[in-house]
Parts: sequence; C-alpha cells; structure tokens
Amino acid sequence: MKRFFPLECAESLYRIGLMVKSKRLQSKLRQKDLALSLSISEQTVRKIEGGDPIVELRSFMLVLWHLGLTQAVFQNLTDVESSSQLQANDPHGSQRVRLIKPKSDEF
Repeated sequence: MKRFFPLECAESLYRIGLMVKSKRLQSKLRQKDLALSLSISEQTVRKIEGGDPIVELRSFMLVLWHLGLTQAVFQNLTDVESSSQLQANDPHGSQRVRLIKPKSDEF
C-alpha cells in the first residue's frame, strides 16, 4: 500500500516538474546531460519532471538550483525568514507548551 500524500502537495510537485522540464528544454539540455552534470541518475530527473514525491531532497534542490528555478519555486521564503526573525526576538514566542496526551481505548 502506498503511503498517504496530500493531493495539494502532489499537484505542486507536478507543476514544479513542468517548470523543470520547460526550463531544461529552453536550455537545450537533455535529461541525460542534466543528470550527468549533477551526478544524479537520469531516472531521478524523469521523476522530478513527473512530479514523483519519492525523490531525494538533495537531488531535487540540485536540479532547481542548476536550472535557476530555486527563486521561482521558493519565492515566499523571504517573507517566512523575516517573520521567523521577528518570532526569535519575541521573548514569549519560544515558550514550551505541554499537550494533553489522548487516552487510549482499552478493552
């Protein structure tokens, strides 16, 4: 049985895969050439372009970086970075919270 993967995430990976393929073709690179230049397998490039969620993160990021797509894919990271810096300066933002453990049903 395959593990659960949210549809929204799958759709995002599919769209990123289309961006990767489009940029690769614009750059006149074959999948084989891209794979060789990054020391990854051609199959990994195919999986990334197909939106397969079972790809090593390192390979995924290398492909995005090589094709100049990291900024396009992660354009909102600047907003996250500035908001996390604000939280780091907030003395109340780093307090721990103890969650209540759910009771297990025993028969």
